[in-house]
Amino acid sequence: MQNKLVSIVIPTKNASQMLSACLQKIRKQNYKNVEIIVVDGKSPDWNKTKQIAKKYNCKFYTIVTRVKRGLYDATDKRNYGANLAKGEYIYNVDADMELTPNILDEAVKLCDGGFDAVIIPEDSFGIGPWARAKNLERRFFWGDDTIESPRFFKKRVWDKLGGFDKKMGSAEDRDMHQRVLEAGYKVARTKHMIMHNEGKLTLKQVFQKQFRYKREILKYIQRRPLIGIKSYIPLRKSHITNWGMFVSRPEDTILFVIMKTVESIAGVAGILYSLVVR
Repeated sequence: MQNKLVSIVIPTKNASQMLSACLQKIRKQNYKNVEIIVVDGKSPDWNKTKQIAKKYNCKFYTIVTRVKRGLYDATDKRNYGANLAKGEYIYNVDADMELTPNILDEAVKLCDGGFDAVIIPEDSFGIGPWARAKNLERRFFWGDDTIESPRFFKKRVWDKLGGFDKKMGSAEDRDMHQRVLEAGYKVARTKHMIMHNEGKLTLKQVFQKQFRYKREILKYIQRRPLIGIKSYIPLRKSHITNWGMFVSRPEDTILFVIMKTVESIAGVAGILYSLVVR
């Protein structure tokens, strides 16, 4: 099985602080037949990012994205890297993610067993109260197909679908998930998780990220109204069915409510901004 090459594509933007940990965990995978493609958009720390990529024997590329400043630009980088990939599988990883040891092995086995794309659930860690709140939030996403989307694909499936649609911005993965299902492909979910490094997360960063992401979200909702609206409703069914998580973590629950309120305000602001400037 390990003779099948897995191509891991990592888009970077001022990512040098977290990239080493990401690459270390990839190189420690039980599945060894991997090529790593790092694609940077000529961000301020691109030279340092390049040095780190070379240290871990990665292929490194820089591109100039044609995305307006302040908008999500990872899609161009992912598609660029995937077009250069030699593997039988494509796996999209962010620089602030750290793989647990058996992820690739399990994902390849699932694809060999008849699946075409694989969802790899996320957990998270970080420094400070807002990182704890984000950890609680991510755990409510487990098993929610309106939030979790596949990042691991058979290359032939990826190529047939044409990769991510850059018109969808930060909703690229959710749109791709729906296209995979609409084309009749089968999606699996791993038991092993990927860890998302939130760093020293602040409420300001939470606001800025949501504002940036929601500036483009109307494109996705216009394309897929029902699931689009369902994906972004703050109160979710999992909050009710998994209420025990709130009870077991009361302090984090208070922070979670504050964080979700800030995210909702940022999201509305981002949508209104997009309506004014477009």
